[in-house]
Amino acid sequence: MTRVKKTAACPIGGVGVGGKWMFWIWYHLLSGTKRFGELQRLIPEASRQMLTQELRELEQVGVLRRKVYVQVSPKVEYSLTELGWQAEPVVRQLEAWGRWYGEQVHLEFDWMVCLGGKWKFWLWYHLLSGPKRFSELQKLLPEISRQVLTLELRELERMRVLHRQASSGESTKGGYALTELGRNSEPILRQFYAWGRWICEQLDLDYVWPVLDEPVARAS
Repeated sequence: MTRVKKTAACPIGGVGVGGKWMFWIWYHLLSGTKRFGELQRLIPEASRQMLTQELRELEQVGVLRRKVYVQVSPKVEYSLTELGWQAEPVVRQLEAWGRWYGEQVHLEFDWMVCLGGKWKFWLWYHLLSGPKRFSELQKLLPEISRQVLTLELRELERMRVLHRQASSGESTKGGYALTELGRNSEPILRQFYAWGRWICEQLDLDYVWPVLDEPVARAS
């Protein structure tokens, strides 16, 4: 069997779910095999191109299998592999947590879609250990640009996950801290992080982006 090429971060755990719609694809396949058209109906916001791309990526890492039926009207079905089924408890917990979160904020917002992004999860996770200034977050996540960091922090603030601390001297200038809602989400975030590490081991991928409360040196 061809060895999976190692990468700097797991594509489906740890740094987001890996794609905007991957979580929902995974979740819907827990109820059984689905055809492409069925997944389109279940996830209507996903374009055909995006859905195709994310199904392909999940297939490449061994989470789902694709079966093509050769007939007059070609039929393609998707189902979870053994590895995909092993993640069922975490996927169901994330879905339940997403519903709970929505009830708390009373917003038309799908947090599970946002977890598919690259940075929100890590910003949230780093703030579990306490308030951070903008510059500290930049050092903890050296690959993120200043512009993107600003946008992501603004989005998390809009979602009531964090708030910007009022300045009261140099020590708190530009600081960000979790709200009560953000702190209450700690158990699921830590579980999600642990799941990312576990699935990297199963896929033989490097998980070389540990959560540390110290600056990560930029590559020279």
